[in-house]
Amino acid sequence: MAKYTVRRYLKLLAPGTPLRAGLDRILLGRTGALVVLGNNAQVQALSSGGFQLGVDFTEQALRELAKMDGAIVLSNDLQRIVAAGVQLMPDRDLVTAETGTRHRSADLTAQAAGVPVVTVSASMGVISLFMDGRRHLVETVPQVISRANQTLATLSRFVTRLNELLAQFTALEVAEQVTLRDLVQLIHRLEMTRRLSSEMLFHADVLGVEGRLVAMQHAELAQSFDGLADLLTEDYATTASNPDEFRLDHLHNFSSEELLSSQLVASRLGFGGNPNLEMQLTTGGRRLLLKVGHLPHSLALKLSEYFTLQELFSASPAQLMEIDGIGQQRARLVRDAMLRIADAAYTRPDTA
Repeated sequence: MAKYTVRRYLKLLAPGTPLRAGLDRILLGRTGALVVLGNNAQVQALSSGGFQLGVDFTEQALRELAKMDGAIVLSNDLQRIVAAGVQLMPDRDLVTAETGTRHRSADLTAQAAGVPVVTVSASMGVISLFMDGRRHLVETVPQVISRANQTLATLSRFVTRLNELLAQFTALEVAEQVTLRDLVQLIHRLEMTRRLSSEMLFHADVLGVEGRLVAMQHAELAQSFDGLADLLTEDYATTASNPDEFRLDHLHNFSSEELLSSQLVASRLGFGGNPNLEMQLTTGGRRLLLKVGHLPHSLALKLSEYFTLQELFSASPAQLMEIDGIGQQRARLVRDAMLRIADAAYTRPDTA
């Protein structure tokens, strides 16, 4: 059976898409509809009667064909209307919690054929998506925008707190006082922020053309932690007992309760079965050189290979110029970067 994601089809059903425009026309006309979003051998086996069309999909055609009894079958790319007025006859041995004739048929067909099925309810005025034995309500724009704004506000607070933690973490790195506990606390906040960001992207997808404003607001917030996971991996993977296990995406499937356990997070990141959270860690310095020092990636990489962060703070221009590719101008660039890093460390917020 083909595997479909709910997110993909909710995006195809978002405001501004041809499919959603056609379904909205049906709603406005106060008629119902059953639309099969794909055509395969199973769909053909379940179909009886109707009219074979094979015409290009238009929202107007979908609306007119919905006036007929029976289901409408679309091609897999949703670009053509394959048939209309079709009676669907799925196996009645399949289990469904739906009671209405149209919804039962949609749920059973989606299960039997492995393709999503959409219903439009004239009496309730709602659009539903049936996939893998589940019914997903296609919410109205005001409903999704309300939830998106709530998520956006929460994400903004999380980003503020993450930036505060980063400032404190920078100070600890400069002073060589980072412990495993400090790193885990930062990673915990980053993962929670990432989850909210992912939820926000989902809302933007579902809103389609109506989600431009919230998408722009989200993009601005996401800039502050974009690439942070990769930089932390570059800086601290070598400090783990098993560096290959230091991947922040390993935490994506953690429950909220598991994520709160510093021991469990540290263990999952390759620091052993009983990690010492007070263990001192040394940064590779690339995050500071790139994000705080604003150095080019190639130069930051080269410097981190030749010097530790502390050595860079005391390196003279002559020592820097011993590195191939670093002349007098780049040496001054590095010195300016180290001053910015030091300033960022000593002007950190006092918020705990």
